Amino acid sequence: MYIYAIIFSPIVEELICRKYLFTKLHKKYNFWIASILSSVLFALPHWNLVGFLGYVFIGVIWSHYYNKTNNILVPICSHLLFNYFVILFMSLRG
Repeated sequence: MYIYAIIFSPIVEELICRKYLFTKLHKKYNFWIASILSSVLFALPHWNLVGFLGYVFIGVIWSHYYNKTNNILVPICSHLLFNYFVILFMSLRG
């Protein structure tokens, strides 16, 4: 579970949502539309209605990172660290 959440998931999700979807959408639309649409599609599979806007927000941030650097490793590493700290804090809470 930890390997999936911390390593596998960030790689797969960023390749799909940023590298593929955001890039395709950004060719057709401006940054905001492309990042919001790809981030909504990123948030949906997380099945968390309460955290939906948070997932969209962090997806927009990672779209910004990717757009500015043109390097998919930047949002992948950011996503990986984010998941790591979420799991760490959740495990510390019990």
